[in-house]
Amino acid sequence: MKKTVLFALLAASCPALYAEARANLFHIKRNKNRNEVHYAVRYDEKTCKPVEGDAVYGYWLNLEIGPNNYEPIGRFERIAYGISSQELKGDDLMVQLKAFPDRVIRVNFSTAGGCKVTPHVAINGQESKLKHIYVFAEEGLIKPTVKYVDIIGVKGSAPVTERINR
Repeated sequence: MKKTVLFALLAASCPALYAEARANLFHIKRNKNRNEVHYAVRYDEKTCKPVEGDAVYGYWLNLEIGPNNYEPIGRFERIAYGISSQELKGDDLMVQLKAFPDRVIRVNFSTAGGCKVTPHVAINGQESKLKHIYVFAEEGLIKPTVKYVDIIGVKGSAPVTERINR
């Protein structure tokens, strides 16, 4: 049985013992089509801590089909869109994507004013709130070639963007 199905069954059968919540973190847009890869985190509402194991997970939002069409990231797609590591350090979950091994995404869990979950990443050398990533790639014979990646976020109240040329 898949973990997400097991978590849903546990939460439904004993909500007082297992108060799992989910928070959307950020997503990846691509030039290929309108479909997006979304990343979310599972956490315990009572403690405002990520659930043990693979708290952060990715899934497809298939906008080409419809606004509410979701599916898991496939086995081969995990090479590009998978998570290489996630480790809890204090109140933060440090996450690395396979496609961006040099950028650590810090997911902060704050209890100020209720549980708030916020992803942060370095954009232009400054830690910023991560909104989304845009990948521009050209189709190749075997696989696409990434030309550039834009990391989009917010620093304070100002939008920030960094382009990484490949």
